[in-house]
Amino acid sequence: MDKLLKVTAIVVTVLLVVVAAFGAGLFYDRARSVLTVSGMKTPDLEAAVNEVAEIIQGSALAPSSEESMTVGAIRGLLESLEDSHAVYFDARHFEYFNEQNSGTFYGIGITIANEEDDLVIQSVIEATPAERAGLRAQDVIVTIDGESRDRWDTDEAVLRIRGEEGTTVVLGVRRDDAEHLQDFSIQRAKIDVPNIESEILEGNIGYIRLYSFTEPSADDVREVLAELAEQGAEGYILDLRDNPGGLLSSSVEIASLFVDDGVIVRVEDRSGTIEQHHATGMTATDAAVVVLINGNSASASEIVAGALQDHGRAVVVGERSFGKGSVQQLEELSFGGAIKLTIAHYVTPKNRVIDKVGLEPDVRVEMEPELAADHDTDTQLRRAMSELRERL
Repeated sequence: MDKLLKVTAIVVTVLLVVVAAFGAGLFYDRARSVLTVSGMKTPDLEAAVNEVAEIIQGSALAPSSEESMTVGAIRGLLESLEDSHAVYFDARHFEYFNEQNSGTFYGIGITIANEEDDLVIQSVIEATPAERAGLRAQDVIVTIDGESRDRWDTDEAVLRIRGEEGTTVVLGVRRDDAEHLQDFSIQRAKIDVPNIESEILEGNIGYIRLYSFTEPSADDVREVLAELAEQGAEGYILDLRDNPGGLLSSSVEIASLFVDDGVIVRVEDRSGTIEQHHATGMTATDAAVVVLINGNSASASEIVAGALQDHGRAVVVGERSFGKGSVQQLEELSFGGAIKLTIAHYVTPKNRVIDKVGLEPDVRVEMEPELAADHDTDTQLRRAMSELRERL
């Protein structure tokens, strides 16, 4: 029991900072050891957790393990934030998260995104375990290894679906509004999918498709820009459609490849302090640019598109973006793993709010997603090419 209380105390000590999220109506009454909120008294956090832990261990028909109680306490604290992006990563899942940001992928071969409260498969990559198992685009993932959420956070879902090569994940999928779920048991494998694709279109248009913002992304884009220029590119289309984002630092570095000076993004924390991220000065091209976005372009994609739009550096074509203008921070925990929580919101260089609003393109082109499979039917890409030619 002493060990349990020590573990609980560690959790409370590390995460006690979340109490500040309740705001100005809260203060600590040292004499009575209670938290007082608008006249209502609630038990001291550490005392309450210890008391409940003692009851569980002493009276529950099937007591929880120390590990499960600790995880439950952490998740409960994060749920109190009412932050849909707050999530706890145990040590194993945190390792997968770091692999993701380094550009290494082990999983099943799907891309996913939130559509309201649903977690929806956006695409299934060819010749991957997901395709062989029969998963399809627009399948809704409801359970992962038997667990469900009111709303799966995409980061948590990705980290639960990914795992060591050769291990298995079971997805409970709702398809075509069917009443019953279908279970798919899928063996994980290394997914060899480039994070960037490029080609020359119609002689002098350099086309770059970026799928996420990871640590190597800026170097990859810089290298591709140089290669396309050698092949005769006189202008560029940067395709950020279905790109869910990634690292803030990567978005600033990539925008800086096209913007030589000025603010790329402003980040405002809960105290009202604004941190400005400026162009790095490492410009790669001054050629004309068109950026493609759609409803699944989020976070870092919106930072880049918004910065290039505000600086008059690019024409933005497509559909209104997702509208994720919040900044999440990872905090490693002393006992292993990490928590992710929202710490700030960002705005574009011209102070346009993105969160829950999205970025409006300069040229709106609605299109059914399946048309993007072929350049000839991709009306958004065709319009982007037309807009770029006018600027060459």
